[in-house]
Amino acid sequence: MSHHEPHQKHLIQVFRNNDHIGSGVRLTRYFALTAAHCLGDDRENRMRPVLLRLPDGRHLDGEVQQFDLLADMALLKIVFQKGERVPLPGIHFDVAREGESWTAVHPRPDDGMLRGTVSDVSVIYQSTGEQAVNCHRLRHDGAHDDVRKFAGSPVGRGEPDPDRPSVVLGLLVARPATTDAPQDTLFAGTIDEAVRRFDTFKFRPAPQQALSGSERIYEVRQDHEAEALARKDRTVPAGLAAVTSYVNLRWHRPRP
Repeated sequence: MSHHEPHQKHLIQVFRNNDHIGSGVRLTRYFALTAAHCLGDDRENRMRPVLLRLPDGRHLDGEVQQFDLLADMALLKIVFQKGERVPLPGIHFDVAREGESWTAVHPRPDDGMLRGTVSDVSVIYQSTGEQAVNCHRLRHDGAHDDVRKFAGSPVGRGEPDPDRPSVVLGLLVARPATTDAPQDTLFAGTIDEAVRRFDTFKFRPAPQQALSGSERIYEVRQDHEAEALARKDRTVPAGLAAVTSYVNLRWHRPRP
């Protein structure tokens, strides 16, 4: 079994003009994240449509919904044909733990895998006078010819295990120009930060109940009853009325 296979449900490839410009992590039926710097050097280029390759081999159009240069993350919408089956990606998200192992794979098998340990679970990635973005700081084991081609790749917990569901800690973002971190240091944007920063991407917290034996902070579930209730939820801001993907997303948050 290929070491890429456990990541297949959420690892996507991002193309423009037949050029592979980055990777991404699929969040829900219709949304994915990638590293913003992969999309271009100015706003006009960043907002241009992309082509997305899903793990099942489908090539689908993608729309850049938003990007955030401070976090180096961009939110992509996957455009499916009307009536096309859109399964959930079956993915768990979690917060990293200091000292634990991580891996990141590239969609092209010949480009191998990155691995290492988590150095810091919450450091300032970039900041302005008014706001700051947190990220995970990772130590990269060994040398790699060009880690930049892994931009946007999901950072998974530990070694891939085909018998266990993948747990994603974030996605690889660019090295900040101002950092004085050692050269073997990589940075991972967190899903938590993406949820906070992208107002198009909303979620409805689940009832406060523990998930037995789980330390995950987010889990995507298919819950038709909850989706129906979400449609009727009058507390949802009016601005979300046109965001049809909202009702397809359920974030489950266990007790602290």
